[in-house]
Amino acid sequence: LPAASAGFASVAAQFKVCVSGGAGGIGQPLTMLMAMNERVKEVSVQDVSMAAVPPAGVAADLGHLEFPSKVTGYAIDPSKPAVDQLEACLTGCNLVLVPAGIPRKPGMTRDDLFNVNACIAK
Repeated sequence: LPAASAGFASVAAQFKVCVSGGAGGIGQPLTMLMAMNERVKEVSVQDVSMAAVPPAGVAADLGHLEFPSKVTGYAIDPSKPAVDQLEACLTGCNLVLVPAGIPRKPGMTRDDLFNVNACIAK
């Protein structure tokens, strides 16, 4: 969703984007970049309820900045089926970005990291 280049007519905001894992270290700046894009009208920040920074907090922080997008946070309880909690977050999405996962820890191989993050994605 590139921003309109100088010299081209501005395009009305029309896209809804969900950032799943949007409260994490990669997700927060990714959410901000999506909210700054003039073609994005709505951003859903989705993360687990026990995230260090709650998704609603990320949305509130971005709400104080002058972006054209509406930003809403969605906290998902991992003890309940995700399919029962994601309808409002994902309905109408044109793009879903998934930076969710854990960072690599000392002594962890890339295979170990992949296996842990694959379980998160399930």
